[in-house]
Amino acid sequence: MSGQADVMSARERLIALFDADTFVETDRLAEAAGVVTGFGYVDGVPAYAYAQDRAVVNGAIGREQAAKIAKVYETAAQNGAPLVAVFDSDGARLGEGVDAMDAIADILRRSHELSGVVPQVAVVAGACVGSAALIAAAADVVIRAEDADYYLAVGTSAKADITVCCDKKAMETAREVLSYLPQNNLAAPAVFESAAGGAVSEDAAAMAADSGSLLKLSDYTAFARLDGAPCGMVTLSADALDEECAVVARFVRVCDSFSLPIVTFVDAAGFASLDAAAKLSQAYAEITAPKVSVITGRAYGAVYIALAGKSAGADAVLAWPAATVSPLAPETAVELLWQDRLAAMTDPKNERAALAKEYAATACAITAAAEKGWVSDVVEPAETREKLMAYLNMLAGKRVTHLPRKHANIRL
Repeated sequence: MSGQADVMSARERLIALFDADTFVETDRLAEAAGVVTGFGYVDGVPAYAYAQDRAVVNGAIGREQAAKIAKVYETAAQNGAPLVAVFDSDGARLGEGVDAMDAIADILRRSHELSGVVPQVAVVAGACVGSAALIAAAADVVIRAEDADYYLAVGTSAKADITVCCDKKAMETAREVLSYLPQNNLAAPAVFESAAGGAVSEDAAAMAADSGSLLKLSDYTAFARLDGAPCGMVTLSADALDEECAVVARFVRVCDSFSLPIVTFVDAAGFASLDAAAKLSQAYAEITAPKVSVITGRAYGAVYIALAGKSAGADAVLAWPAATVSPLAPETAVELLWQDRLAAMTDPKNERAALAKEYAATACAITAAAEKGWVSDVVEPAETREKLMAYLNMLAGKRVTHLPRKHANIRL
């Protein structure tokens, strides 16, 4: 990618990131470091950034580059402003040996220390390989240009949160990501003018979000706006949740770090593994930001317990009329609880599905959970957006503290 004529230079990438005429370059004469650094405004919000300069020793990271980048992390921390890191380098300056490795370790440590304090966005605009990929992966959101290399070890490929066509689009997307996040963990995110209602779609998140505001990071996660206010949206729809759990756990922790409300749409029968269930349940349990669940279909057993119910920490639980809540999947429940009816059937093999459907519509009906107070309201799909806006407005002042501790021991 870096050999293409239409690829932007490091300086051009930073100019594209910031509002027009606001980019101020720092340490401008230290060009030998192979990185351009500076600050400016993104939609009127101050931010810091650095972009590796492939024109200087292929952007290789050494002591000079690390020292210049370190100042960016320091000033971002001191001023509580977002940080955007643009990667385009073949890796460490091998001639510096262990000094180059220490330089990369220093940047990585600073990124980890800043995690959850200010938003960090990594843009893989060119090569981001080897140990440099560790720094990119530490960011809250990773955006990759589709032709850019992004991996730790040769022969492997790391997955970015968002992949776009080119470095120019990547910089535009970085601006868009920052628009959903506050300046730091003590600030409130910017609220935009309320947009029209959500799109007509089978996608529950798209229906609920302000029109055109859904920014997908994966098949399961997205930033969105409701009545102009940013939030995180999670869609869990599967027979058995597995690999998506790690993606969702990280996403909700990012949202919670910056107090973004989290809306979770649930239609899942279970988890594929205990690791997946434990990982996601702890991530949800630690959330102190406003948290609303919408049961759009199935919420069986561990899924309801870990993600959907009020006892899982949801501030409100909405459900669609066809939703079902049950300790077991109906197909399993009838085998245990309705054995007499199964035995009385003339063709139990073919009639078992009908019996499970009847069990779901009666014993698992969502109205039963609502009558006991476990579901806040049963709403039609078309009413979901209005109800969510009402609940999130009510929860805007939510304040929760946990017991004192060093950190939780989330299952990784």
